[in-house]
Amino acid sequence: MQLLRISLLWLSCVTSVAQAASELEIDLKTLTSKSHAGRESGYADINKSARYIHSRFAETGVDVYYQSFRFRQGFGKLGYGHNVVATLPCNTPSCEPAIVISAHYDHLGSKGTRYYPGANDNASGVVVMLDIARQLITQTRHRDILFVATDAEEKGLYGAHFFAATLSPERVALNVNLDMLAVNRKNRLYVLTSKQAKAYTQTITQAFNQEIRALVFTSTARMSHRLDTPRVDWLRASDHYAFHKVGIPFAYFGVGTDPFHHTHKDQFDKVDIPKLAQVSAHINAFISALSVSAAP
Repeated sequence: MQLLRISLLWLSCVTSVAQAASELEIDLKTLTSKSHAGRESGYADINKSARYIHSRFAETGVDVYYQSFRFRQGFGKLGYGHNVVATLPCNTPSCEPAIVISAHYDHLGSKGTRYYPGANDNASGVVVMLDIARQLITQTRHRDILFVATDAEEKGLYGAHFFAATLSPERVALNVNLDMLAVNRKNRLYVLTSKQAKAYTQTITQAFNQEIRALVFTSTARMSHRLDTPRVDWLRASDHYAFHKVGIPFAYFGVGTDPFHHTHKDQFDKVDIPKLAQVSAHINAFISALSVSAAP
């Protein structure tokens, strides 16, 4: 019965893949453009990228606000960050604990006359998060769905740590962290879940198919072995670690390694938009399966 329900959710998601691809392309091209200058964090003013994400949530009809914070960088220098937080409230009489969807929007900024576009890292995660919000707004939801586009991830997960500290862990069922979703020719996503999220692993697998496969791990060591990345601690590699630290279960979705990671070549034209739309539809099917029913 669960598999049939997820299949139906996937079919409902896939019907809008073409439209999603168009929106994803617009958002990805904008966030990786020269005018966004690599989306560097640390400044007191809310930057163009945060304002763009805020406007896109607002256009969808989601309640959205900025969450500003400060952090230490370098030799005691004070940095500033600005998360963009949006909420789709539970719209049924009985509500289950919330789901938090996170994706960091900051990147490396610019150096001289060149900038780091950060298309895969992590404009891809942000645009998929925006697409999921567009899809979920029309659904019946048995949970609050919180979206947070975090800032200052590249400088130490500061935005995620700040946001996670404001949550009551007992009121959050799961953090879904999206970081680098532009799949390569193997059409695979790697999903690391905490042991507390083990109950969700079957639902994740069922939400994907042979076009885009999801390989789920509950051990960072096993994920590192599969990806041949012995020096990478995938638990601490992205914002999901901040939620893990406060006791919130997580599921981290990503492509693993990328040869263009943190280079000037991580550009818009390296991303296969139709594939990214499929990734978004699959992740949306997973989240929908959790948001339209109680915990598995």
